Amino acid sequence: MSAPRGLSDTVHDAILELLMNRGLEPGSALRTQTLAVRLGVSATPVREALARLEGSGLVVRSARRGYRAAPLLSPEELAQLVDVRLLVEPGNAERACARSDDAFVARLWSAVEDQRTAPTGPGYAGFKHYLEADWSFHELVAQGTGNPFIVRTLDSFRGFVQRLHQVEERVSDADESVSEHEAIVRAFEQRDPAAAATAMRAHLRGVLDRAVG
Repeated sequence: MSAPRGLSDTVHDAILELLMNRGLEPGSALRTQTLAVRLGVSATPVREALARLEGSGLVVRSARRGYRAAPLLSPEELAQLVDVRLLVEPGNAERACARSDDAFVARLWSAVEDQRTAPTGPGYAGFKHYLEADWSFHELVAQGTGNPFIVRTLDSFRGFVQRLHQVEERVSDADESVSEHEAIVRAFEQRDPAAAATAMRAHLRGVLDRAVG
């Protein structure tokens, strides 16, 4: 029997915060019963949370060793992650821009403003809303394509993208990211799909440069 939805979500968020804040060290074993005791819950919602986190890439599982916190992404893995996004997201921006109207552009500006005003620390609890706002912008662009499979494809990256900020005390590139998002929206305002794709590509390359810099 599944745990109540609310409890499962609460446990998921608690373990996610531990992973992001290094309350659970990258590469460390994640024992279901130990986490259940630590969080004051039964084992069932912990198992459900770990399964969800495995799907997002923040937790790994092997037949012999059970669940472990995923190691930090290497520079090579960071480059591979951004490479996948470069194959997908400039096309998202181009297609969404071609279909956009004034109301959609207004939603994009609202998403940028939400990101601009979100706290950037300290710790994951401090910048959680910033990460959500940042991701919501990219998700909105994907939704603008009108293709639900594109949205699902983008969503599969989300946990790996969160790992860009794993163990950080605060987001250090918020100003650059917001500025790059603004450039994307300006291309939408001008109804210039090629410029929207170029701006998205420049943004993602900036993300990589800052992550490995």
